[in-house]
Amino acid sequence: MIGRSPSCFGLARSRWRLTDLGQGVPWLRGRSRGTIGRVLRRLALRYKRGRAYLHSPDPAYHAKLAAIMAAQAFARADPAPVVLLDEDECTYHRRPSVSRAWAPAAIDAPRVDQGWGADKERRIAACLDALTGQVIAWQRRHFERGTLRHFYQAVVAAYPQAEVIYLAQDNWPVHFHPDLVAALEATPIQILPLPTYAPWTNPVEDLWRGLRADVLHHHPFGDDWEALQTAVTSWLAQWAQPSSALLHAVGLCPAY
Repeated sequence: MIGRSPSCFGLARSRWRLTDLGQGVPWLRGRSRGTIGRVLRRLALRYKRGRAYLHSPDPAYHAKLAAIMAAQAFARADPAPVVLLDEDECTYHRRPSVSRAWAPAAIDAPRVDQGWGADKERRIAACLDALTGQVIAWQRRHFERGTLRHFYQAVVAAYPQAEVIYLAQDNWPVHFHPDLVAALEATPIQILPLPTYAPWTNPVEDLWRGLRADVLHHHPFGDDWEALQTAVTSWLAQWAQPSSALLHAVGLCPAY
């Protein structure tokens, strides 16, 4: 109840007071503020300073997430003909990204060799099966609509028994290009748009986080572009089969 605005309960307030809780909670009515405060302490509830919260400005935020949750329920009820995939793209560079690492306290911060050559970049597109944890990933120089269409065709081929493939993805304009949308009409794929500016709603973001942590941060391939691509390919290949460990890591499975 305290996680919602008092206005949801007919009170003209933006934050809860003890007296407001005494009005809104039936079993606290008639209690003094001191009694209500002691009850809250017993329930491990504290009056704390707030903090700014990262949010999506999408007015259809909850409706879009509800559609994805409904698709997940359909897939769990009948996993052979119904598939739910989370899709996203990621760019990595020849030059290693800089993050935290262990080093002696008395010397300079860990140094990351950037190599001598010009920087290069490569794109990855990946679909994560929300029920099995299996990943379908491609690496290409670019993912314009033609390449993305071929990627979607490979995804469809990976699920020959699927009658519908729900594809949850962000609002990158290429995802909704008219040519690409028209091409998908002849496939089992149904696009489910994620809320705008809400990367935390896409589990594939956690896949990229793992890639950066394991391979891309501080990598030693600043002057060996081919070796870096091979390392990324090998890392992605470990998720080419169903994996409960990956589901756990991206928050789709609460426990092993």
